[in-house]
Amino acid sequence: MTPSPIRPIVPAAYDAVSRSLHWSMAALIVVAFALGLTVDLFPKSWDHALVETHKVIGTAILLLLFARFGWRLTHRAPPPEEGPALLALTARAGHAALYLAMLIVPVLGLVYAVRRGQGLDFGLFALPQLQAAEPRAVTRPIRTWHEWAAYALIALACLHAVAACWHHFIRKDGVLRRMLPDSSRASL
Repeated sequence: MTPSPIRPIVPAAYDAVSRSLHWSMAALIVVAFALGLTVDLFPKSWDHALVETHKVIGTAILLLLFARFGWRLTHRAPPPEEGPALLALTARAGHAALYLAMLIVPVLGLVYAVRRGQGLDFGLFALPQLQAAEPRAVTRPIRTWHEWAAYALIALACLHAVAACWHHFIRKDGVLRRMLPDSSRASL
């Protein structure tokens, strides 16, 4: 009798690190987007602090995205829920679009900041400007792309949330529960 091959254990839900990275990034994306939308509503004397906070949060999002990629390379995701192949394809495409947007938005923001001659102030330390400011006529399109990419990211995130709710309330499957904290999963 030959021994059966050892199969890797596939988790029923995302692990705590994956969930923490997911929800941390979601919160930071909402805060960065809100800051970007409302910066003009605050007194002009707050501009520097708000813009620097926006840039620091964008940098954190980018770093957390790389952490997510690294974690995912070494930790398996739960298997997809049973369902039509088109549903699985749509989910993969949606996640790919989200990850691409989460990469593009902060990269464009940092490119804009560098080309505008801005440094990055983390409070305890600062990174100086890397080059002299380029004219606004050159950098304005980069800022516009950054803004449109941010709108696309928020739209994709909203679709992602709607899809999770659809899975939970309409399909009544476990997709949403897999990303919730342990205590929340039990109550839903």
